[in-house]
Amino acid sequence: MKKRILGIALATIFVVSQAVTVFAEDSKIGGAALTGASEGKYEIAEITEESMAELAESAPEVLEKILAVNEGNATLQSIVEMAPELEEELAEKEMLTPFFDLKVTDGGEKTESGKYQVTFSVPALTENVEDVAVLHYSTVRDIWEIVDASYADKEVTAEFEDLSPVAVIAKVDTMNVSDSVAGTSPKTGIQSSWMLWIGAAGVFAAVSIVSYRRIKK
Repeated sequence: MKKRILGIALATIFVVSQAVTVFAEDSKIGGAALTGASEGKYEIAEITEESMAELAESAPEVLEKILAVNEGNATLQSIVEMAPELEEELAEKEMLTPFFDLKVTDGGEKTESGKYQVTFSVPALTENVEDVAVLHYSTVRDIWEIVDASYADKEVTAEFEDLSPVAVIAKVDTMNVSDSVAGTSPKTGIQSSWMLWIGAAGVFAAVSIVSYRRIKK
């Protein structure tokens, strides 16, 4: 009986910790999803050193910065060090999504001007957000740029000359921010509900330990 209680407590803590870890990993590219006509024509993928091998060779400092921002070890504004012309445009901006790799899978969807038109679903797009845009590093032209975007109903649409690492950014009203705004922590994006799971696991473990001690007596 004592072993069973202790075993259940340890198992509960393990399961919850694993769930939180998985959620954190998924949130790195979970801040955006392709929607509408963009589904099936594009794909988004997590940025890693392995997946961006060409960028690691051609512009290692860019990849290092992208990874640092995604991991929470550098700020969005630190990109100005490489692109000073974007200083004013990045001022007071926050990330609604981490950087992710945007790719064409089925010819894409092009406008009359020949640009790729992409629509994302962005859960962090709330009434507290304005001046939404897409920060893009062109691996083709070797430049950082801000791409104008239209947005409504938690969807963002933008047009690109070429596709590569992108992140949705915006000005956020920090006086009235909801939990759905993901720009505060690109590293994990763990929502407050998951903290309840951790708390529940702690309570269960404590109760189990108390029961174990009583049985032992």
